[in-house]
Amino acid sequence: MSKRGKVILSLPAEAMDAVRKGAELRGYSNSIIEAVAHYIQERRRPALRERLIVGYQASAEHDQSLAEDWRHTEEKVWRDTIDLPEQED
Repeated sequence: MSKRGKVILSLPAEAMDAVRKGAELRGYSNSIIEAVAHYIQERRRPALRERLIVGYQASAEHDQSLAEDWRHTEEKVWRDTIDLPEQED
């Protein structure tokens, strides 16, 4: 079982009403745990997206080179698969 810490918090009445309404089936603790987990995930998303973009950009030249190296083979396999006559470059 995972360790848990206790938190006491005060919420505006409107927020507490929303928690009560959403917690009917899951309970307060589970609803708040889900909300906090969602909030953390959404806060981390832009940083993850930025790291992915940097990684894609860093490998773009290599990826383009690989695609070019295999272009003729890929085209030949494609032509052989669909029975088209070979075209000269």
